[in-house]
Amino acid sequence: MVAPPSSEAARVWQRRLRDVASGLTERELDAVEARFGFRFAADHRAFLAAGLPTGPSWPDWRYGDPERLRE
Repeated sequence: MVAPPSSEAARVWQRRLRDVASGLTERELDAVEARFGFRFAADHRAFLAAGLPTGPSWPDWRYGDPERLRE
């Protein structure tokens, strides 16, 4: 099993992105997973915890429309 990336590694990935909001907290990540009935992969959780990408091509896990996110 591969360990999830560190917070610093996730931030390095995100430097290529234009707009990044503060990352999701563990509580927010758990709430999204419970609400939509899935689990983020460990590397995806680390990525979203380091910073939440924003913009039209990214799902807004914090404030997005639940119906649109379900799609």
